[in-house]
Amino acid sequence: LFRKLKLPAKVFIGGFMKKTLFAFMLLAAGMCVYALGSNDSKAAESAGPRPAWAKSADEVTGVVTIYTTFEETQQQIILDLWNKLYPKCKVEIVADSVGTLVTKIRADASSKADCIVGGMFAADGTKYHDVLQPYTSTVENEQLFHDKSGYYTYWDVQLMCLVVNPKILKNLGVTVKGYQDCLNPKLKGKIILADPAAASSGWRQLQTMLACMGDTFDDAKGWAYVEKIMGQSFKTNSSKDVFNLVNEGEYAVGLSYESTPAGIISLGGAVMEIVYPVEGNTAMASGGAVCKNSPNLTAAKAMIDLCASKEFQDERAKIFGRPTNSRCKPTNMPPTDSFKLIELDHDYLSKNKDKMIEHWNDLWAKVKGR
Repeated sequence: LFRKLKLPAKVFIGGFMKKTLFAFMLLAAGMCVYALGSNDSKAAESAGPRPAWAKSADEVTGVVTIYTTFEETQQQIILDLWNKLYPKCKVEIVADSVGTLVTKIRADASSKADCIVGGMFAADGTKYHDVLQPYTSTVENEQLFHDKSGYYTYWDVQLMCLVVNPKILKNLGVTVKGYQDCLNPKLKGKIILADPAAASSGWRQLQTMLACMGDTFDDAKGWAYVEKIMGQSFKTNSSKDVFNLVNEGEYAVGLSYESTPAGIISLGGAVMEIVYPVEGNTAMASGGAVCKNSPNLTAAKAMIDLCASKEFQDERAKIFGRPTNSRCKPTNMPPTDSFKLIELDHDYLSKNKDKMIEHWNDLWAKVKGR
């Protein structure tokens, strides 16, 4: 399946070209953005032929509230396409880590959340089903990945990486090519990672470390490595903090997902670079879902359809990520078959996530209590 995602070899492993960074401001956690749609349906007509998957402009009205893990640039891609297709529907955005977003929905029956965009993974199983409802996208037949339960719609294939600040590493006299290098004593206190209980990137990094650093997944050897890197690291609840703080020079190394840091670097001027661990990697489809008590169900479904579409994924892939729509154009990301990919057992992850997170929390308390 991953061979279908093979991309041109115009790639960059370990470092990226540097240009002038422009207009790339990241949202603070929890910040809301309001995008107003036009009241004139001519705005939709001017966008050219209407995609077959899209609902009519008159059918999608009112306000749609999306809870998202996307930062501002990806949000703008959604808004630009949405406002052309659905000028009579306003978009309200609430941005945060997926753990925080789901907690907000569970705690506030009046959250008005229509859908969650980003941070939902194939291995999450039923973890979030209590705040979601099943929905099958109008372009589901074009997707390379499918959710057996019918809740999630995918639009990104996520690999993991290390983000490094080359200036700090040079000053320390340290080279980082993978996970093992992160245990260098010179890096103690200079590594940042996301909490797997709060951030999707933290959960994905935990999976990848256990897959790459043990003899078998979730074995004692893998957890022994996790315990060691905890002693080197600072923990954050936000995936964005990881790459932002490395880029700003607060940390030398961050354990991150690939797409957003790659997007920032591709715009030019970033200090950080991406390193793909030599020990191996894992890939997993991610996306979003419709919320159970969506106040604007028609618009929520339209939003999920948009994210699953070739149109959205092609635009996003110009800067971020790896599309899941089989009709999408190739991107400039490294081809997946250039990595030592280790297959994950999604059913195992779904059934054992709570136990693994609890083990992580116990280890963290043990390490930091020393």
